[in-house]
Amino acid sequence: MQVVGRNEPCPCGSGKKYKKCHANQQMVSIQDILITEQMDQQLQFLNERMVPEQGTYREDLTYAVETLSKSFEEPQFLTVFLTFMFGLRKSDEATHWSAFLHDRQETTERPRMRDLMESWHEPRPVIGEVIYMEESTREIVLKDLTDGAEYTVILPEFHQWAPIDYLFAVLLPFENKWIPYGFMFPAVYTKEDRTAIINQISKLGIEAMDRSKWLETNTLVELIRTLVERSSSENEENWLEAMTESVEKTDQSETIKKLKTFWDDRGDENLALFACHLAASYFAEHGSRIRKPQTYAAAITYLMGQHATDEISQKEAGEAFDMPAASVSSTVRKIDAWFQRELKALQDQSEAE
Repeated sequence: MQVVGRNEPCPCGSGKKYKKCHANQQMVSIQDILITEQMDQQLQFLNERMVPEQGTYREDLTYAVETLSKSFEEPQFLTVFLTFMFGLRKSDEATHWSAFLHDRQETTERPRMRDLMESWHEPRPVIGEVIYMEESTREIVLKDLTDGAEYTVILPEFHQWAPIDYLFAVLLPFENKWIPYGFMFPAVYTKEDRTAIINQISKLGIEAMDRSKWLETNTLVELIRTLVERSSSENEENWLEAMTESVEKTDQSETIKKLKTFWDDRGDENLALFACHLAASYFAEHGSRIRKPQTYAAAITYLMGQHATDEISQKEAGEAFDMPAASVSSTVRKIDAWFQRELKALQDQSEAE
């Protein structure tokens, strides 16, 4: 441990001699001092610069809060988070945040803090996976889902410490680490959903954008919605995957997917779900004894047409799965009693609910 002389500059960066600054304190952590100062500066920016400027962004703030509150029921958090984000919009030639930094740099006494502030004019938005958390130091490591870059982030005290797998953050450089600008936005996804969240982010098309564009109102709203909402297509993929997991043979799994496509094309998600449930149950029960799963999918389709929707002929059902009508007819006779039991069980369940 390096010993600091009483007449030497204090390591906190204040410019004062050590004896007139932190000499009488048992332990000095310049990192803690600087983090506290930057936290105070951000709160001052929010209250002194952004609140008085509400009129310049009220319309966008109202739109964003109303849109996102449908799936994220914490309007107060949304309001503060978005107010920070709108602080990165340009006012005249500079953003509100950059103008605030210019004003504060001139009156900030600590040279080390002034140097840090110089690097804060262009915060970096990141959609990241949390790959490491250390509560004792309040540090997390984020891996950017768009380019793979890693960021060691120090969380100030006003950030809640809780396990999280994915989040959206805007980061400020803090020497060889990073600190959050404003608040970080948690995602509903978990590690098991990694492929799903990457797919949803890819659909936004933000990888090729300049990151400052991420913070434009419409893009920001869609980005946050991606983090807090699960799309209907993703839910469909989840239940379809769950059904096919119980089916051992690949041709049977592929037949279930084709069955779903058939009913999706007819515009009824509930019937698609029921048809796939029937096929998966039958395939899981009879396994390797089923030589041509397409025939059973066609038979189930025909029977559903008789009982649950507009009539579908055996020929039409067979053509949908490349099976002759004669094969469909024989399979219908084989599974008809089973189908009736399953249909009644579904009806009883619906009435009970």
